[in-house]
Amino acid sequence: MSAAGGRRRVLFVVRGRLGDTVAAYATVRAWKDAFAQDDVTLLVRANYAPLFAREAGIRVLGAGGRLSMRLRAAQLRLFEPDFDALLVLLGSGPEIEILGRVLRAARKLFLDARYAPVFPEWPEMPPEHIHSEPAWRVAALYEPRLAQPRRSSIPSLAALRRPGNAVGIAPASDEARRTLSPAALRTLVAALRARHPGREIRVLVNPADALARPLRAAGAPAGARFVGFPTLEALIAELAQLEHLYSTDTGLHHLGCAVGVPTTTFFGPTQPWKNTFPEQPGLARVRLAGLGGAHCEVKDCADPVCLERAIALHAGSAPDTSLARVPTACPMRGCAPGSLERLAAPAAAAVPVH
Repeated sequence: MSAAGGRRRVLFVVRGRLGDTVAAYATVRAWKDAFAQDDVTLLVRANYAPLFAREAGIRVLGAGGRLSMRLRAAQLRLFEPDFDALLVLLGSGPEIEILGRVLRAARKLFLDARYAPVFPEWPEMPPEHIHSEPAWRVAALYEPRLAQPRRSSIPSLAALRRPGNAVGIAPASDEARRTLSPAALRTLVAALRARHPGREIRVLVNPADALARPLRAAGAPAGARFVGFPTLEALIAELAQLEHLYSTDTGLHHLGCAVGVPTTTFFGPTQPWKNTFPEQPGLARVRLAGLGGAHCEVKDCADPVCLERAIALHAGSAPDTSLARVPTACPMRGCAPGSLERLAAPAAAAVPVH
C-alpha cells in the first residue's frame, strides 16, 4: 500500500545505547513528518521509552530483555492487525530474531543479511557513511521517498527547554579513550569560567558510571560542581536548563543536540563527520587538525592525549606537545609537524550525506 493510497502500519525497532538510539530516532521522526497519515509505532528499550513518549503521532512501546520482547511480540500479534512493514533500524541478537519470527508483516527489513531467513530484505551500505545512515537506509529501502535526516531533534523534549544561567559539561563516555581526565576537566572549567562569567558550571555525571569515578575522586574543579542524574527524567531536566553543553563524544552529546541545547563536542579518537548530523544546529565540533577525519583503532587507550590537547587548544592554553604518552599505534605519531598544535577548521568536520 502506498502513502498516497492509504494509511500504512509501520513498526520501527530501535535497540541500542543512548546515543545510538537518539541518532536512529531521527529516521522515525523524519518518517512521521513526511508521511503523517501512517500509523507509526516505535519499539525501544524500556528504559529509553520515556525519551519519546510524548512525540506527536508516534506510539512508543518499551521492551527489556528476551522475555519482555517475546511478551511484547505476542501482544502485538494477538491483539493488533498485521503490520505493513517491520523495520529494524538498530539492534541485533536473539530479541530481534524473536520479534521477526513472531510478528506478521508484509515486509521485514533489517540492517544486513545476518538474519536473512527472518528478515529477507536489507539495504546496501556504502563503505563510508555517517553514524545515523544505516537506520535511514533500512527505512528508505521500504520507502524511497524518505529524505535522509540531516539533523537530530526530539521536539517534545526541545519544548521543555527553559535555559537558565547554567553551563554543563559531560566529561565521561563508555570508553576511557573518550573520557576527560581530571586535568583536562580542570582546564576546561577554568576556560568556561572566563567564557561564561556569572554562569554556574555543572559537571554532569552518572553516579553508576565507572569511568566517572576518577573524576569524582579528584573532586570538582574550582568554580564547578558535580550533578548526578540517577534517572533519565533527571537528565532531561538538567539538559533543559542549560545555556550550553560542553561534551566528549558520548550519549549526552547526542541527547543534548536532540533537545536543542547549543553543544560543543570534543573529539579525540572518533570522527566528527561520522558521529554527528551534518546540519545539526548549534553544534561546534572540536578536534586536532592533524587527525582530520581519521578514526583511531587503539581501543585500549586509557590516556587520550588527543582529547586533552584539543581541550587545551580550545581553552587557549599551551598544550603538552610531547608524544611520550601517546601509544605506538596512535595516529598522532604520523601527523604532519605543526598539525597537532592547532584545531581543525569547522568546515572539515562534516561531509555531505548521500
